[in-house]
Amino acid sequence: MNTFITEDSVRSRTARSSGPGGSRANRRSTKVQLWVKVDDLPLNVSQKKLVREKLNHHINHRDEIEAWCEEDRSQSRNRERALEHLNNMIGEALKVPLRRIPTEPPRNLADKRIRGKKVLGEKKRMRRLSTKGNK
Repeated sequence: MNTFITEDSVRSRTARSSGPGGSRANRRSTKVQLWVKVDDLPLNVSQKKLVREKLNHHINHRDEIEAWCEEDRSQSRNRERALEHLNNMIGEALKVPLRRIPTEPPRNLADKRIRGKKVLGEKKRMRRLSTKGNK
């Protein structure tokens, strides 16, 4: 896993988690939200442009990528997971998809498809013939 950001390069905030948790849920702020500016990432200009394009739904008006986690009851574990999620999002955005090499289907596959269509057509033709004879 690539580490693009560390905990000291992000802006963070804690809040109360949603969902069940008993009386502790109302007293503990275990949800962690993290933001990192795209310009602060250790990337070149073209990579930053790619991140902005692919993560545009996760970028706010301040040009920051946001990630949050509230899965665990521990604030420190949620902080680790949110940071991991942020790094994974950036890593996935930087992946360049492999170019597809167009190929043609094999001849026997096309023949098999045509044979199947002919069998189906013959079956339907036989049904038509059998219903005409019953009338």
